Order: sequence, then structure tokens, then C-alpha cells
Amino acid sequence: MFRMYLLLLLLFVYELCVSQEKINLKINLNNSDIVSLYSGVGMFSDSISIYNDTVMYVDISKNNLFYLKKDQKKYYLFITSDSMLECSFLQNDEFSISGDYANFSYFITEFYQLYKMRIHELFLLNTSSDEFEIKLYTLLNDEIFQFYQNHKSSSTFNLRSQDYFNDLLKYEYLNNLSIYLMNQTEDSLQAVPFYRDVNINLLKWNDLTNNMHDVNFHELDIFQNYIFNSLILFASYNYKYHNSDKFQLFNNYLFSFAFEHLPQEMLFFFFKNYINNFSNSLNKKTKTYLKNLLNKTELSKLEISNLLDSDNFKNEEDIHLDNSKIIESDFYLEDINGDKVSLTDFQGKLLYVDIWASWCGPCRKQFPYAKKLKDKFSKRQLKKIKFIYISIDTDYAKWKESLEKLNLDGYQFISPPDKLQSASSYFGVSSIPRYLIIDKSGNILSENAKRPSDVTLFDDLLDLIK
Repeated sequence: MFRMYLLLLLLFVYELCVSQEKINLKINLNNSDIVSLYSGVGMFSDSISIYNDTVMYVDISKNNLFYLKKDQKKYYLFITSDSMLECSFLQNDEFSISGDYANFSYFITEFYQLYKMRIHELFLLNTSSDEFEIKLYTLLNDEIFQFYQNHKSSSTFNLRSQDYFNDLLKYEYLNNLSIYLMNQTEDSLQAVPFYRDVNINLLKWNDLTNNMHDVNFHELDIFQNYIFNSLILFASYNYKYHNSDKFQLFNNYLFSFAFEHLPQEMLFFFFKNYINNFSNSLNKKTKTYLKNLLNKTELSKLEISNLLDSDNFKNEEDIHLDNSKIIESDFYLEDINGDKVSLTDFQGKLLYVDIWASWCGPCRKQFPYAKKLKDKFSKRQLKKIKFIYISIDTDYAKWKESLEKLNLDGYQFISPPDKLQSASSYFGVSSIPRYLIIDKSGNILSENAKRPSDVTLFDDLLDLIK
């Protein structure tokens, strides 16, 4: 009898513990393949692999928007601390959500399916910054808002959902605007644009400083990108950065500018992103200056170690590659059919490599010049030189769509930056377009070659193939 009472007591205690445990997400795989939960959606957030039916508590202290990814499909989830969301992967590749904010999660997924396609089309228009801003604002304020108003579930959204979506649209607007302005460069050697090339009036400094403290979005990728890009743009404007020879001094100013204005919670992300994108453009003296600054901050030792121990930061050369010769396993590359390829397939030829992306305006401006450059060579000379195009797009469909719209031929490849050993990471690409010259033995002759629009490039290439 005593054992029975003890067993009942243990069961009661167990049920009490389980009932008091915080759970806000349940995932049912139903024998489906592995899926990944992206927590935070931020640029440096980790994904969690889900192998079995799972219940968990998702930390929402710095973000409410997450997504599950299966194959190439994304299913967005809006999660709060006091809500419960249940997701199920069903047969025939179907997906269902039930519980709190289920309708809103469905809506966010549909919104991004529409929005990403439409915003990509704006970047392809290659308009002025003022025109881009007007079209972007119109898209969000008219078309997307109408989509929201007419959505079958909009009447079920509570005030919290409505406020969140309004803020999400605001940061989508500011993020894409900041991306556009960051691409206003006239020289491929520039890591950041000169202040005269940027219409800084499209961004508001007071709004930026206020938005920095919106802790509910700190781990959302579009928010992080907006803060990162905008801070660099305002630093460039305040410093009056207009000469690439002053880039190292500008960086010293930028680092201090970031420490002065960014909240503590955003510092690690900013410098992690900066080192990943621009470290190969920094000389040894500037890196030492940054290292000394970081060691004086309130960042944890683990965070500082994470920043300083990265491969990019350890590179002591000034824009110099660790490898001076291309080998087959150096970086990821695939062709339009999805087959993995290597630049070693072109060994024995001189290579002029163009690294670009479908959303890059300066890249698209160079394509007509590239065609004219290629046409200058005779058929005999073209047997000795190959023009290689490597896109760093992450969206394969948009890459292929751009090839068709821009009427691009030749050797077209893609190396998404989210792939391990991507081309952008290997070559230390901090801005595009970027051009390289590789000789017939695979040796990298120039890591920052002249643009096709440079009239002297033809003679340089001609001398090399001779």
C-alpha cells in the first residue's frame, strides 16, 4: 500500500513539474525529414535541428519572429512568452499551425512570399535613390497594406499582432533603403560609399538612435542590417569620407562612433558583421587599433575572443588572400544546372572574374561594358581568355531571372554567401562589383582588377594573353 501511495505521489509531483514548465512551441514531424528552427533569424543566430516531435520554450526576449525551414521552404512563426503554438508537418508537403497567433504566423509567411519578390524587382529597376525610396514606400504603404487589409485573417489579429506588423514594415522599409544607399559606390575598391554619393537625407538620425533601443527586434535580421548599414552611412557623412586613401583613418572614426552611439546589446553584432564584411580591407595598424578598443569595452571575454579569433581578423596582410593559387576545393561554386564546378576546369586559360549580385546596381551598369570588352577580342584571342561571372545571390530563382532579364550569357555561376566556403568569403569580398584576374596556372594576378568600363583594361588583358 505504501508503495502505491509513493507511486501516486511521484506521479503527482511529475505532472506538477511538467505543468509548470514553460512551453510555447510544439513541433510535430509526423515521420517527416529533419527540419531546422532558426531562432532569432539574425545574421549570426544559430539554428536548431529538429529530428523528432518536440516541445520547447523559445526565448523571445529580443525577438518574436522565427521560422522553420524544410528543404528550401520557410514557415514563419510569431511566438510570445505566454502563447502556445503547435506546428505540424503533414503528408503531401503540407504544413499546419494551430494555437495562439496561428493565423498571424500564416499571414507573415504569405507576406514574405509576396514581399521578397516585389522588393527584388525594385532593386532591378536601377533608379535614383529618391525614386527608389518613393517606390519602396508606395509598395509598403499601398500594395502591402492593401494585402494586409484584404487578408482573410486580418480581422482576427489582436492589437499586439497589428503593432508588430506595423513595426516590421517600418524596419523592412529602413533596411532596404539602407541597403540601397550602401550600394551607392562608384569605385569597386571602395569598401563603403563616399558621403557625397549617398542621399543621407532619406535616413533620419534621431529615428536611428531611438530605434537602436527597440530591444524586441534586436535579433531580427532586417533590424540588425538597418542599424549596421545606417550607422556606417552616418559615420561616413559626419567624417566627410570622400577619398579611399583615408579609409583606414575613417575606420578609426567609425569604431569610436559605434561605441559612442550603439547600445551595449548591439555592439557584438555590429563588430561581428563588420569584421566578416570588411576585415580584409583593414591594414594591420587599424586592426590593432580595433583590438585595443574592444579590450577596453564591457563586452564579455567570450565575445571579444569570438571577434578577434575569426579567420578574417587574423589575416595580417592588407587585402591579401591566404591562397595565391586556385585549387579545386577552395570555394563553393555551381552552374545554372545545379552542378558543382571549379575554376580549375578553366586551367590553361586567362580568367577575368566578375563577382556580382542581382540586386547590385553598379554591377548591372558594368554588363554592357563587359560585352563591348569581350567583343574587342578576336576569335583566336577568345580561345585564350574566359570571362567568368559569379553571383553571390542567395535566391537562385532571382539569379536565374536576372540572367534572362539582363540577357547575360557566357560562364555564369553562383556561390551563395550562406554556403560554407563561399566565393565571397574566400576572396574577401567587402563590396561589389569585384573583379579578379587569374592566370592560366590558377595564380591570382589581381584581386581588385579594373572594371570593364576602364578603357585601359583591354590592353592589360591583351598583354597577359600574349
